[in-house]
Amino acid sequence: MVFRRSFATFLAVACLSACSRNPQEPHAAMPTSPSAVTPDTTGGSFVSRPAVIAFPPRPDGVAFRAELENKYLAMGRRPAAVIVDQEGEATWVGEYYRYRVNGCDHDTATQRALAQIDGAPPGQICALLVFPENAVYPPRDHVVDFRRQLGAKYQAMGRSAQSAVDPDGAAIWLGEYYRYRTSGCDAATATQKVMAQIDGQPSPATCAVACAYNLETPASLPGIGGNFTVQLLRTSGSCDWVALSDTPWITINSPRAGTDRTLASYTAAPNPGGPRTGTISFVYAGGTSYLEVKQASPSYVLAFLLYDPAVSPTAPTTECRIRTASTTCTLSAVTAQLPQAVVSYDWKVEYAYGGSKVKTQVGPLSTFSFAEACGASAPEGSPVAIRVTLKATDAAGNSATIYSGESPQPALQLRTFNCT
Repeated sequence: MVFRRSFATFLAVACLSACSRNPQEPHAAMPTSPSAVTPDTTGGSFVSRPAVIAFPPRPDGVAFRAELENKYLAMGRRPAAVIVDQEGEATWVGEYYRYRVNGCDHDTATQRALAQIDGAPPGQICALLVFPENAVYPPRDHVVDFRRQLGAKYQAMGRSAQSAVDPDGAAIWLGEYYRYRTSGCDAATATQKVMAQIDGQPSPATCAVACAYNLETPASLPGIGGNFTVQLLRTSGSCDWVALSDTPWITINSPRAGTDRTLASYTAAPNPGGPRTGTISFVYAGGTSYLEVKQASPSYVLAFLLYDPAVSPTAPTTECRIRTASTTCTLSAVTAQLPQAVVSYDWKVEYAYGGSKVKTQVGPLSTFSFAEACGASAPEGSPVAIRVTLKATDAAGNSATIYSGESPQPALQLRTFNCT
């Protein structure tokens, strides 16, 4: 149900775009000549290329009408006055049908086909995003009514013709032929299926193949989020897809639609909490494929360095040398990548020297300096291991904690010397 509602919306928008424009390349039309090509339908589309129902060439329809005539003659039907000749029937019923399967209603299709007889250029089709899998074919009574109006048109032009096929029969079987041709059947197959119906057999199935897409699933994303892509492979059918995000933290990037092997692009927001799962729906004629998107918990980057100002205020070290009665050692956070700006740094330094010592600082400063005094030590100095803990918290309450001596942070120490 989701697919039908969404796709109907797209068709409605596309029709407003396509039906209101004049043809981009008008063709001079003779009174009995249909459009030679399908009008250009680029622009205003939700897909990466024009999407219209492909239509058989005019000679194919004329050839079928000739076979239909022979079929009726073989059944013992006698020629009678019909006004419209065989080529005219095949041509203009074909034009009417082309408009109908490409989104035009009965009145619009009739008006545009009859206008071409008067020399008007071919009109625009009425909808984009129409494929054999979701085409709406006109009912038989509509095709019969068009043939009636075509007969009145030809009669007003002073035309006359004879045929063994009555007007209603010509309309019905030409309509069936075009229905099979626009749903995947070649000329021979379409003709065979129509003739089988004339012989009293049930209506054979069309040659349309259900559309289907395959895609990789699930997608595993890092907690920090970012831009990602997925490629869709069409395994059958001819339709395009439209991407819809089913999850608030996933945004579909433009273009939001594509075809076989198109890369779909989407953006995932940073994850502020535990692991989470979302989905993207790829909607196409006849079905929907889903991409499961799994995002890990946030993994923030945090790092700090130790400096010995008495040796060098700019060169980081793993050892601070305590040579005076008040020697300063400085710690500095050099990387703090959290979803939002860091508002608090919680420093803690622990070591054993003249007893257990704990030095702390909490606040907005990304640096922390503490002092220690020289004492009785070996001539080469005595190492004192220190344990440094840094916790950074951002404006949204997200936090990350890192420890000295744990990858990627190196172990740190003081080296105390005798006081001189």
